[in-house]
Amino acid sequence: MAVLLIALTSGCGLRLQTSSYCEIAAPMYFDTDKTVEWLAAHDRGLLVDVLVNNETWERVCHKV
Repeated sequence: MAVLLIALTSGCGLRLQTSSYCEIAAPMYFDTDKTVEWLAAHDRGLLVDVLVNNETWERVCHKV
């Protein structure tokens, strides 16, 4: 039981050395349209998460 507690709390000491979302985030791209089609049919939640991530990155980080 103690080992589990140590394992769960060990990550709490890690801190990022940056405060900028744009320094740690990046858009995720698909290789082909078939990947998007497969995700739409089999893992729609992941597809939505990737799209939200990409749109957030575009809005917050992309400077034209």
